[in-house]
Amino acid sequence: MPSNRTLGKTTAMRHLLGKLICTALIAAPGALGTEPDGGRGAEIRAGRSTPQERLDRLQSAAELQQRTIVDLESKISTAASEDSEAARVEEIKRVVLELLSDGGFRESLYPDMMEVGYEEGFYLRSSDETFLLNITGMMQFRWIGTNRQTDDRRLQGRSKQDDINGFEMQYVVLNFDGYIHDPKLTYLISVIGDTDQGHDWQTYYAQVNYEIAEQLTFSAGILDLPQGFNALTADNKQLFVDRSLAEETFGLGYSIGVALSGLLFGKLEYAVGVFNGVANSSDSPSLDQLDTNFAYAASMIYHILGDGVGDDETDLPYSKDPLWDVGMNFAYNDDNGDQDPTFFHTIPDRIRSGRGIGGYGETDLTGTDYYQFGAHTAFRYRGFSLTGEWYMRTVDGNSEFSEWEMLTGRSGATHFQGGYVQASYFIIPKKFEVAARMGGIWDAGDNGWEYTFGANYYPFESHNFKIQADFTRIEEAPLDSGNGNWFQNDDTNMFRVAVQAAF
Repeated sequence: MPSNRTLGKTTAMRHLLGKLICTALIAAPGALGTEPDGGRGAEIRAGRSTPQERLDRLQSAAELQQRTIVDLESKISTAASEDSEAARVEEIKRVVLELLSDGGFRESLYPDMMEVGYEEGFYLRSSDETFLLNITGMMQFRWIGTNRQTDDRRLQGRSKQDDINGFEMQYVVLNFDGYIHDPKLTYLISVIGDTDQGHDWQTYYAQVNYEIAEQLTFSAGILDLPQGFNALTADNKQLFVDRSLAEETFGLGYSIGVALSGLLFGKLEYAVGVFNGVANSSDSPSLDQLDTNFAYAASMIYHILGDGVGDDETDLPYSKDPLWDVGMNFAYNDDNGDQDPTFFHTIPDRIRSGRGIGGYGETDLTGTDYYQFGAHTAFRYRGFSLTGEWYMRTVDGNSEFSEWEMLTGRSGATHFQGGYVQASYFIIPKKFEVAARMGGIWDAGDNGWEYTFGANYYPFESHNFKIQADFTRIEEAPLDSGNGNWFQNDDTNMFRVAVQAAF
C-alpha cells in the first residue's frame, strides 16, 4: 500500500496538470472563438467549426488528460506498493535470521534430544538436563636419562647398574564423568593404559557420588584414600614431571571402599572412609587374599586464606589474592592378608655386616598393624607457590611368622618419617615457571634424599598443553618407582623432559 506521503504527491501532481491544461486552453488564441483581429479572424474560421464543436473537443481533450492522470497515478501507486512490499520482505528476512541465530529460540521450535559441545572437556547432555557425560583425557610423553652412579648393595658382587636412556608414555588416561537424573548424583570412570601398565587399559577409578548437602557427600567405588596434598594433586597439574620421593614412599594410593566428605563452615574440607585395604584396588571377597579387616582413613583441610588452593601444585591461575591451606590426615590398617600392599624396610645392620649388603628391601605387610600420620601446608599468590608436607608411618609386627618380622627382626613398632618442601615462581606470568624441591625419608637407618630443579612452559597458559624439564638427584632410593623412574638403592642423577597434552 502506498504511503500517505506518496498519495499526497500524486494528488498534487494531478491538480497541477489540470491547471496547466486549462490555462493553456484559455490562453491560446481563438480558443473560445474570440481573437484580437476581430471579425476578420472570425470570418475565416466560421466555416470550419462552431463554438460548440470546439467546446466538445476541449471536453474530450480534458477527459483524455484526466484518464492519463489517473493511469499515471495507478502506476505510481503500484511502484510505491512494490517498493514497500520488497522492504517488508527484507525486514521479515532480517527478523527470521536474528531469531534463528538464538539457540534458545531454535530449541523451542525444534527441541533436540541431546546437546553436544566442549567445555573443559567434550560433553554430551540431554536437553532436559537429566543426564550428562563429560569425556576428558591426558597423556604425557617423556624422555628419561638416568645416570646410576653407585653400586646396588643388594646385588651379589655389588655390581654396577647400567645407565638408562629412553622414552615412555606416562599417564595415558581417559575419564568419563557426569551425572544421572540429578546433578547431585555424579559418577566417574577412569581408565589408564600407559607404559607402566604395558599399554593395557586398566581401571583407574570407578565411583558414584551423591551430594546430600554441601556439608555431606557419599561416595562408593574405587576411591583415593583420604591422605596428603601431593597424592591428591591432579595428574595433569603437577609442578614437576612427577610426584616427590616422599610421596612415592608414603602414598596410600586408592582402594575399593566408601567415604563421606564435605565442606563445613565454608572453610573446612573433610573426608573419612572405610576401605578393603591400603593401595588395594584389585582385592575383592571373591579372592582368598582379602582379609576381614578394613583400612580406615581420614583427612581435613582448613582454608586460612581464600577458598582453597585446590588440586593444583602451581599458581598458574596467578591468584590475585593470597590462598593458604593447612591440612592433616590419618590412616590405619590391620593387614591380615590384603592382596596388594608391600612396603620398603631397611636391612638391619647385623644382616648388612654379616652378608656385606645393606640399603633397603621390600616386604609383604601381612601380619602387621600400621598407622600413618601426615600434615601439609600450601600457599599461592601472584604466580608464587609454596608447599610443604610431612609423613610418619609406624609398622608394628603382630606375628613372629610374618614376613616383616622375619626379614627385619623387629617385633615392636618401627617408625619412618619423610617429607618435602617445594616452591615455584612464574618469571613470565602464566607462561614460564621455575621450581625447586627438596625432600626425603629419615628414621629408617639409611636415609634417602631428593633434590629436584625444574622449569615449565605453558604455551597456551593452561595445563592442557605444557612442556616440563627437570633434573633430580636421589641419594639412596628406598624403593622402585615406575612413576618416578628410579630404582631401589640407587644413587641417581636423572634428567626428564615431558610433553603433556590434555583435553
